[in-house]
Amino acid sequence: MAIATLGHVRELEVIDIVGASTADADGTVVDLELQHGQALFGFVRRQGLSDTEAQDAVQEVLLRLWKELRAGVAVQNPRAWAYRSIYRLAMDEHRLRRRLAAITRRIEHGRFMSAPNDAADRIAVWTEVDRLPARQRQVLYLRYRSDLSFDEIGAVLGITAGAARAHATHAMATLRQRLAPQDGG
Repeated sequence: MAIATLGHVRELEVIDIVGASTADADGTVVDLELQHGQALFGFVRRQGLSDTEAQDAVQEVLLRLWKELRAGVAVQNPRAWAYRSIYRLAMDEHRLRRRLAAITRRIEHGRFMSAPNDAADRIAVWTEVDRLPARQRQVLYLRYRSDLSFDEIGAVLGITAGAARAHATHAMATLRQRLAPQDGG
């Protein structure tokens, strides 16, 4: 099992940002990683993430903490902050998985699948999404990967919520057609 580490952080050249000194931020994050890195990893593994996902989550949380400290945000309890953040990352991953399963089921439209969360199915779906027209692709990514509402998607893309919904509907119809089982006779 690999261990997440930030041992190299002291060697990075950092652009000076108003807020905490580089040494303070580095020290806090490195100390947290050394004292609680494995516990954070174990915690997020028990939330259902794979080893690789858990390693990425630990790294992401430590990087976010470092950025917050460098920006001058007063983090009273870095350990609690890290646990809260890593829990939220794990829940985001679960929401993403649930949405992928839902979109896969919607696209399959009644076709029996032995494993709706199968990686091959997810790859097939997102490969087809990448072939959609740009606006439809953007809407689906914002809806199903970023978990945005149609109002939020409209604001991001500079279109109405109704237009965002229409793009999603057309994209889903195209995906259903492209991913439908082929009747071989």
